[in-house]
Amino acid sequence: MTRNLTAIALAACLVAGCSTGGQKLTQSGFLGHQQPLQRAGKHKNAAFWVAPTFHGAMYRRVVVAPVEWHAPPREAAVQEQLTRKFHDALTERLAGRYRIVEESDADASTLRVRAAITNVRRTRWYINAPAQVASSLTFGTVSLFAPLQGGASEEVQIEDARTGAVLAKLAAFRNGKPWNVKGSYVAYDHARMAFAEAARRLDEVLAGSIVAGQSDGR
Repeated sequence: MTRNLTAIALAACLVAGCSTGGQKLTQSGFLGHQQPLQRAGKHKNAAFWVAPTFHGAMYRRVVVAPVEWHAPPREAAVQEQLTRKFHDALTERLAGRYRIVEESDADASTLRVRAAITNVRRTRWYINAPAQVASSLTFGTVSLFAPLQGGASEEVQIEDARTGAVLAKLAAFRNGKPWNVKGSYVAYDHARMAFAEAARRLDEVLAGSIVAGQSDGR
């Protein structure tokens, strides 16, 4: 029995390429002319650019535009669900420091956030479940081994809502973590967590609290 389960685990690993993610920083074209992005300090999965003319204290409001889809196609319902989740993550995070307004209410103190999902991967529970059981039985301990985790990549552009001037850009990604047990079984839960993390990085960029590291090589 254990031998059979071990074989299942190995087969699952081969199918998944022994990978727990696959996301990376993207260049989808969404950000237009690509200024050299700098790695976001200790955050190796994010890179950003800020215009020298950006003065964060000038802005008190933000418009969060509908999130765009620049990833490989998915079912329409899935795309709608994920773009909404990313939009909600951005809105919730930025509401801590800005007043969220509609485009019609934008004034000279308003930023516009334009964002896109540029890659996404779903969790395959039917691969992760037998792999975890087999690994637990093989090694005699509870295992979180999940060879096919999900994740997402995103790109975000910040503009002055009145002038359209580009003030900042961010590229980010996140792969699933095995200790997120729910994410090993819920199809796009790791993508949801990636959206929340990208929103945090964006908030830090706007607050000026991220120290730029080396160029990301673009």
